[in-house]
Amino acid sequence: MGNPIPVPPKKKNTWFGKIQTRDEAIKVIKDASNGFYFLAALQIVLGYFIMRPEAIIDGAIFAICAFLLRKFNSRVVAIILLLLSIGGLIVTGMNNFGGGAGGQNLILAVIMIWVSIRAIQATFGLRRFQSL
Repeated sequence: MGNPIPVPPKKKNTWFGKIQTRDEAIKVIKDASNGFYFLAALQIVLGYFIMRPEAIIDGAIFAICAFLLRKFNSRVVAIILLLLSIGGLIVTGMNNFGGGAGGQNLILAVIMIWVSIRAIQATFGLRRFQSL
């Protein structure tokens, strides 16, 4: 009958599923840092044109953390990003329901929490894969 057509391996989704290899962990860390770079740029631009200067400071903090996450694959930085993301969700919720000025996108805040959780999983997983 001939040779069967090879089926390419199923591409893994960075954001869902178990991180099973060192390469997958590094990809999740890289993608998470890209997400936080995007958030940082968004906050800096919006802070400059629309919001208060505090948003620029927040953006700079996220950019520095994203850089440190990518450069050092740091578990501590991943945890800090989670705490900052949770703080962002709280502030966003207060702005939405209390009428405060500032971020109002709850969906983006929840996404950033998920990105930081994946970064934590990847950084802790990376240490586990290096010890094997």
